[in-house]
Amino acid sequence: MPMIKKDLIEEYKSLAATCACTDYSDKASVKSRNKAVGRMYKIVEAIANEQTPETPNEFADLLDIPEHKISLWAAVHILERLPTDKEKEEKALTIIKTESQGDSADAIGYQFWLKNWNENNK
Repeated sequence: MPMIKKDLIEEYKSLAATCACTDYSDKASVKSRNKAVGRMYKIVEAIANEQTPETPNEFADLLDIPEHKISLWAAVHILERLPTDKEKEEKALTIIKTESQGDSADAIGYQFWLKNWNENNK
């Protein structure tokens, strides 16, 4: 059965929602999150390798969806795995830089991510 054009992008959004409601004190919830993240990477890789009807440009539209940190997940995945233009790269970096503000565990994680990214993309 052929895939409907938005199926993988819609699945990606629902996976981000799964991640957003992770209860880190619940082993099953963390396992579900980890499984969701793995599937998100598979979706991005399939799009990057042109194995889907979805295109990198369609995927980049996720940068405009803040709910469930979809834009943040997409920003990281675009920069790590997808071919992109300068405009989308800048937009993705801005989203990640915003998330890296402060001293929460997540913010510190994104500070390290940005440091690594900058070192590898000089």
